[in-house]
Amino acid sequence: MAEPTTVTPDAEQPYAALGARSRRRLLQLLRAADGPIGAVELAASVGLHVTTVRSHLRVLEAAGLVVRTVSPRTGPGRPPQSYAPTGAKDEYRDAHRELADLLAGALGTGGAEGRGQAEKAGRRWAEREVPAAGELSWKEAVEGVGELFARVGFAPRRIGSDGYRVALEACPFRDVARAHPDIVCTLHLGLMREALARQGRPELAESARLQPFVAPELCMAEIPGLR
Repeated sequence: MAEPTTVTPDAEQPYAALGARSRRRLLQLLRAADGPIGAVELAASVGLHVTTVRSHLRVLEAAGLVVRTVSPRTGPGRPPQSYAPTGAKDEYRDAHRELADLLAGALGTGGAEGRGQAEKAGRRWAEREVPAAGELSWKEAVEGVGELFARVGFAPRRIGSDGYRVALEACPFRDVARAHPDIVCTLHLGLMREALARQGRPELAESARLQPFVAPELCMAEIPGLR
């Protein structure tokens, strides 16, 4: 019978482990799965070489974010291994939010300069998430933004048909945004604007708007309608 291995994490390791986008993606996949997943299957899901995925999984395991199960050997070669998230995920989600809060607070002391840096950070985020494309139609560009918002965890909901107005009902950094709206919401605005620019619609990017907390649990994103 397979037995999970036990690794005692260092208190500082979760911050470093969550610093890499690929490791965050692997952890998201494991948390969304119905059971343990092997490295080969994870590699196919994220488009990385299995050796790279195993290296990331070792970091996550050392940080106490995943547990590895080794099954009995049934033939030659490496014994089957699979991975699952640990029960400590809520604790480390809080640690990640705490780190985000510290970073937002540091940028917030810079006034307009801090907001400018936050928008640049959002634009860099979009560069990693959105492939550069030729000029897309208005419909294709705004749908691409909606897909991006959904992928990064905002649970967007389209409202009306005049222009593009979407309710963002599940901000992944809502608690931090409440404390530092100028920084966190400006970062998300930069994400949206750069996504539009990378889809060949810079004129839409410049006029896009994000209204934070129009209701206690709701922000709104707006892109001008087709003219």
